[in-house]
Amino acid sequence: NKATKILQVERGAIKEASGPVFASLDPSDKKVKLNPNALALIVGVADYEKTNADAIYADKDAQQFYDYARMKLGIPAKNIKELVNNKADLGEIALAVQDWIARSTKQGKTDVYIYFAGHGLASDDGKDMYLLPYDGRPRLLDKTALLRDELFKEIQQSNPRSVTVFLDTCYSGTTRGTDM
Repeated sequence: NKATKILQVERGAIKEASGPVFASLDPSDKKVKLNPNALALIVGVADYEKTNADAIYADKDAQQFYDYARMKLGIPAKNIKELVNNKADLGEIALAVQDWIARSTKQGKTDVYIYFAGHGLASDDGKDMYLLPYDGRPRLLDKTALLRDELFKEIQQSNPRSVTVFLDTCYSGTTRGTDM
């Protein structure tokens, strides 16, 4: 018992979808005004020293944000500190926040941008959130990682005009793969 039928399918010309055009909202052609009173601390950790769970592409995301900060936020290159992979250890991040941002901020005038791409982990009880630096150890968060609220408090102490924080992290404890 067998039946056969031959079908011939022809595809017509492809028509583009029509709809509203939002050219005025496209940021790629927008010119930005230089903001000499802005600072950006950009941190991206993909390859961790003390854990096997890498944060794939976090370093590349940070490098992309550097370009965004320059071209779309108007931040001069001299006002951007970029810490990627092994340059983003706990000591370097702490120096950047407690020394560089504190020293470079003009009270009430500076716009501070913080970008962190990498692992974010919660304490065992879930009350505290941490950002894991290059040399951080997930089992010793309180000693080797940045307490998120403490980071915010230290930045606030420099009394900037505004603070915008981008955290490209998750707090689930898993990577994009299957690692913890």
